[in-house]
Amino acid sequence: MTEDTLDLEAYEDVSSAEVRIKHPTTGAPTPMIVTIAGPEHPDRKRIAFAKQRRMRAALAKTGKIPMTDPEDDEADELELLVMSTLGWAGASLPFSKDAARKLYADPKRRWLRDQVSAALNERELFTRA
Repeated sequence: MTEDTLDLEAYEDVSSAEVRIKHPTTGAPTPMIVTIAGPEHPDRKRIAFAKQRRMRAALAKTGKIPMTDPEDDEADELELLVMSTLGWAGASLPFSKDAARKLYADPKRRWLRDQVSAALNERELFTRA
C-alpha cells in the first residue's frame, strides 16, 4: 500500500466494545467496565430494525411522519441501553439485564446512563485495526 491509499482490509467492525466508566464528579476512570453491543451486534440491530418498522408502519398508515411521545422515546432509549449492555465488571452490583434496567432507569444514576448512551454512539469503539 502507498501513503495515498487506504487499506480497507486493515480495519473491521467488531460486535462489542468495553467502556471504562468515569467517576461522576471527577471524571477519573473507575474500576467499572461495561461491555456494550456495537451497531452490527444482532441484538442491537434487532432493536433498531423493530423501531424502524414501527415508524414505517405508522407512516404507511397515515401518510405522515409520526411524532413520537417524549416518554416513549425515553423508554425506547432505555430498552436500547439495556439490550445493548452485554455485561459489566468492577461494580458493586452484579450484572443482569434486570440490574441494568434498574440502574439506567434510576434518576439518581443518570450519569451512568448518559455515559453508556454516549459510548453506544462512538463508532470508533467498534472498529478494530
